[in-house]
Amino acid sequence: MLPGLAGWLLLFIAVPAAYGKDPFDTERRVSPAPNVKWEPSTALPEVKAPQRARLPADAAPLSLPELTDIALLNNPKTRQAWFAARSAAAGVGIEQADDLPSVVGFYSLNRNQQVSGTTGLLVPWQTRYGPSITLSYMLYDFGYGDFQTEAAEFRSLAASLSQNRALQDVVFQVEQAYYLLIGIEALVRVNELTLKNSQTAHDAAQRRRESGLATVADVYRTETQMAQAQL
Repeated sequence: MLPGLAGWLLLFIAVPAAYGKDPFDTERRVSPAPNVKWEPSTALPEVKAPQRARLPADAAPLSLPELTDIALLNNPKTRQAWFAARSAAAGVGIEQADDLPSVVGFYSLNRNQQVSGTTGLLVPWQTRYGPSITLSYMLYDFGYGDFQTEAAEFRSLAASLSQNRALQDVVFQVEQAYYLLIGIEALVRVNELTLKNSQTAHDAAQRRRESGLATVADVYRTETQMAQAQL
């Protein structure tokens, strides 16, 4: 029977050879070729639907603050910026975690049987086992951890400011569209009044033409104005 150390060495050599160059089968996570579509081997994780604002049931016109709240909840850019800010904030916690002590628990079990070097006989089985705990704490790292934490804090600050910028952009787009719609509606009302005035002038010109108080040119002129108003 092989000694314990030699057996473990052969095991470490044989296992990777049995599984090839990819012992953890990481290639299953990608497509087999650049021109082949990737297909999942297991069910994809379920992604919860994001929170969305619902429009009111009644048909009453919405005010600008109500439209802004709906846009801030439904716009994907605001959610993307919020998740990015949360990720950057979690990065600060990851960097600060290096300042905490680290505790590692380990339990080992070793059983082997060796051959006696003097008699050539097998010695009885030897079993060694027992737990072990390792406690480590970084006392001084020459300021490296502080610099990493400060950099993570600045990244979190930048992500939060980017979130505020995303909110401001959405609010500006809503206000711009809101007042543009108001202006277009006012322009439509003005054009409708202009068309109505042109039609009234055309009817009056026709009556004056029938009474002999206007010429055909006057009627044609009002028809031209009415056609321009319709256009």
